[in-house]
Amino acid sequence: MVLAGVAAWLFEPTGRMASVCVAMLLSVTLMRYAMRSILAVSYRRNLYDQPGKRRIHTTPTPRLGGLAFAPIICCSVILALSFHSFAAPAHHPAVPNCLTWVCALIFIHSTGAIDDLIGVRYSVKFAAQIIAAVLVAASGFWINDLHGLFGIHALHPAVGMPLTVLFIVGVINALNLIDGLNGLAAGLCIMALAVYGVLSYAKGDLFFALIAFSGIGVLAPFFYTNVRGLGTRRHKLFMGDTGSQTMGLVISALAVSLIMNTGTELVKQNFVLVLSPLLVPVFDVIHVVVFRLAKRKNTFYPDMTHIHHRLLGQGLNSRRVVALILGMAAVFTLMNALLAPWVNLTLIFILDAVIWCAFNSIIWKLKKRKAVCKQPII
Repeated sequence: MVLAGVAAWLFEPTGRMASVCVAMLLSVTLMRYAMRSILAVSYRRNLYDQPGKRRIHTTPTPRLGGLAFAPIICCSVILALSFHSFAAPAHHPAVPNCLTWVCALIFIHSTGAIDDLIGVRYSVKFAAQIIAAVLVAASGFWINDLHGLFGIHALHPAVGMPLTVLFIVGVINALNLIDGLNGLAAGLCIMALAVYGVLSYAKGDLFFALIAFSGIGVLAPFFYTNVRGLGTRRHKLFMGDTGSQTMGLVISALAVSLIMNTGTELVKQNFVLVLSPLLVPVFDVIHVVVFRLAKRKNTFYPDMTHIHHRLLGQGLNSRRVVALILGMAAVFTLMNALLAPWVNLTLIFILDAVIWCAFNSIIWKLKKRKAVCKQPII
């Protein structure tokens, strides 16, 4: 780890690349150790996620992997900043006011941990998400400009701050609800954090870049354990509500920091790139809510209408479903990035919505056709 940091510092005397390398390597190392400890404690104390009607897994699996996310990200960022101040003191970055960020992260992490251990009502989780989102907005990071989306540019705080809270809560729930297959939520989070890390680094915001790459360092070994398992017995581990809500807050807060107009020039491509990795989980939540309202069901009522449930119903195995959804998110991101210089923002996102609706329409038609084929011939 030290050698990688020194090598990066030699190539870039400002120390930014070295700090990113240190943050990622610290996160990977600490997460690998933490997962073994969490698995040992989970099996010793019988802390499992039990199989059920809406569960895909068939064996009891520990779901406390997310307990390590927030502490490791915080430790990695702090140690990477300390390394930066030592290796390149002349280029020490200005750290934004992040105390309320930390409070929001601790709050959402604690609520998720309680839910994974003993369970809490959804209203309590929803209230905790709103409080965490308000803390982020109160720290000075809020959506103050839509950069021409739907013809809207600058936003008044009375509009921008509630919109920020709605955006953060929506992203947290979107990632929480799409966490239904091994590797799905982790893969989407890695994709989003990679985009945000590169954009923050290019923008010169080292602090946010360190958060993004520390998140990747945490999720990369978890993704492998979630999909393949750890050890000779291939013990798998779920991130649970703690992990999905923690990463949802981190990703949404980073997205807000990149969307926010701070007076510097923000090209249209960057705004599109920030939103594109989140389209699949957000569209899925909107689709599920509309479907439940159409069926006059409670919007919080659990069912099997999420995109991964419906793809599994078509006979695809879980790994193919994960690959298909991750591929769709990558296609949205690349397509939008290519269209952004030439096409209006509103038209880009309308095109995304049309593609999503067409894809879902095909799935529903295949499901109906399969149901008709299964009917007995009299």
